[in-house]
Amino acid sequence: MLSVVIPTYNAASFLPLLLKRLQEQTVPHELIIIDSGSTDNTLELITSEDILLLSIDKASFNHGTTRNLGLKLAKSDIVVFMTQDALPASPDTLEKLMVMLCSREDIALAYGRQLPYPETGVFGRFARLINYPDYSVVKTKDLIPTMGIKTCSCSNSFAAYRKANLESVGGFPSETILGEDVSVAARFILQGKAVAYCAEAQVFHSHDYSLLEEFKRYFDIGVFHEEQSAVLSEFSKAESEGLKYVLQEWRYLSQNGYKRLIPAQLVRMIAKYIGYKMGRKQNLFPNSIKRRISMHPGFWHKLPSSTTELDH
Repeated sequence: MLSVVIPTYNAASFLPLLLKRLQEQTVPHELIIIDSGSTDNTLELITSEDILLLSIDKASFNHGTTRNLGLKLAKSDIVVFMTQDALPASPDTLEKLMVMLCSREDIALAYGRQLPYPETGVFGRFARLINYPDYSVVKTKDLIPTMGIKTCSCSNSFAAYRKANLESVGGFPSETILGEDVSVAARFILQGKAVAYCAEAQVFHSHDYSLLEEFKRYFDIGVFHEEQSAVLSEFSKAESEGLKYVLQEWRYLSQNGYKRLIPAQLVRMIAKYIGYKMGRKQNLFPNSIKRRISMHPGFWHKLPSSTTELDH
């Protein structure tokens, strides 16, 4: 049996189909939903007595601490974290991820493949293609020289953990703007454990970010990399992986009839780079500015203006 934990906020447009797909899964599981102050009819849609629903204030939501609440409530030895917009692609999606996690004793975390929704734009589709390929891999410390920071890449949009392993590192870091999953994966790898990517376990999950959203997202990524530098310093610099991504995206556009989008790609690249660099230097900006240039403005309301200390 598995425990499935899903944080929600105004999830009414996703829940009916998501709950249906979860009910169709071949492996038994308990479902824990943590809602942070939805203002639509999310709560009304969660009517099953088999679902454990926990409501928290919107202001108290944090990617790490909120998921740690789910971890504490989970009754199973294996805990799957999902997001409200990640839709299982087949009835055996959870089962395949569990099989991968249990295939080796040293695997502490397994995450699945994210497929683009049919309506996803070119840039969103490419992001899923390059970050979630069609082959599986088990990542260990030995792969750091060749994979760099991608060794610890993963996503809590669809990931399974051995509960004991996650508890052994203190759960997810609290008060982190994002990347709670990557931080834990890095700790696992540096401790000699493995992180598995399972291409056979698939969910539909993708985004079409605007230019401003890309800037804000990469500002937050820069903040995360700076505040978690003590752990991530063991891996290669993110900038080198970013350059590889740009070149791969350029080839993809050129070879698939999207050359007209190359100017837009260059503008997006500049926006992401500036956002990332500003995130790495976020201590130079007051929180009033950071709230405007972050995808998570509520995060900055919780911190004093003079510091943005996060857990390391």
